Amino acid sequence: MTDRRTRRRNRHFRRVAQALDAVLLRHEQGEAPSVSFDPGAGGLIIFSDQHKGARDGADDFRKAERAYNAALAYYLELGHTLVELGDVEELWEETPGVVIDRYPRTFGLLRKFQAAGRYWRIFGNHDDLWSFPDAVARHLRPVIGSDLQVHESVVLKLATEAGTFRILLLHGHQGSLLSDGYSFLSRVLVRVLWRPLQRLTGWSPNTPARSWDLRNAHNQALHRWASRQSDLLLIAGHTHEPVFVGGSRAEQLQRAIAEHKAAAKDQPSGAGSKAGPGGGKTAADGHLAQLKAELEWVLAERSSEETDDGASEEPPSNAYFNTGCCCYRDGDITGLEIADGRIQLIRWPDDGAAPNPKVLASADFDEVLAGLRGTAAPR
Repeated sequence: MTDRRTRRRNRHFRRVAQALDAVLLRHEQGEAPSVSFDPGAGGLIIFSDQHKGARDGADDFRKAERAYNAALAYYLELGHTLVELGDVEELWEETPGVVIDRYPRTFGLLRKFQAAGRYWRIFGNHDDLWSFPDAVARHLRPVIGSDLQVHESVVLKLATEAGTFRILLLHGHQGSLLSDGYSFLSRVLVRVLWRPLQRLTGWSPNTPARSWDLRNAHNQALHRWASRQSDLLLIAGHTHEPVFVGGSRAEQLQRAIAEHKAAAKDQPSGAGSKAGPGGGKTAADGHLAQLKAELEWVLAERSSEETDDGASEEPPSNAYFNTGCCCYRDGDITGLEIADGRIQLIRWPDDGAAPNPKVLASADFDEVLAGLRGTAAPR
């Protein structure tokens, strides 16, 4: 059974690699856009997988609308460029007119980004209708802007002190059998079976983001391909699972617990937060307890979901990041910020359910790029 799973996974890895090789070749031959990018000239905010629908029980975006619109207003005011990485509309279930009619305020915010010249749109498998320019002209341009272009992928070219690098932005469904090769069949099944069931139950499979490592086999395939390129950073969506350099959420929590204990050891006796009534636990003790509780929560979730396909054969590299999605069933959204010299995985709303970004993970952007230099491995 394990050998069969391994063979199936390796076939999947090869299909994804071949599809992404073809995408990159189109850029190298000038058939797809490559643009210069200066991260110091303005921020970038990247979201994916909104799956906007008809505002009914089958609409995964309905609960996330408030967080998403708040985030758009925030980044619009800051001067960031917005990138939507595909599956922005759920067109396997709905027609474009229905979706556009149900979310006029969200489309109005997109129009403001487009008018400011700060909007890039990429299509995914659930909105691959936008791969046809006439469909874009008929449906999207009237509401977003007459010069809107929608691409399969975009390459950002940037030069730093560490060298010249490329960032490949795409949805990430390329090479997947059900999402790419047999998408026509998947589309029928979603529309005929899944949509009516979801309308009746309102159930969503998109669980809240509590981990951002390589748990998913398709994430592993994207990571493997990216780590074998030269001086290239891949940013994708599609899997609905965030991926960020710096290890899994469990590893980050373990580091935070160790740092907390080390800091407490270094404090002089009597220092720190004031104890509660009757000499009870301090605020610092409460924070440590929360960290330990979240660690056990994440470890139990991972243990219950892990399969033979769940572990990556290669150590995580910084060549691949994933935005997560904007349709978690708790109404949260996740995305990637590149601004002020850092790349960050963010979640809206914050821990207090307020309309503010919560930084889940952060890294120095130049260090991430520098780590790509010379890391490409043979195929």
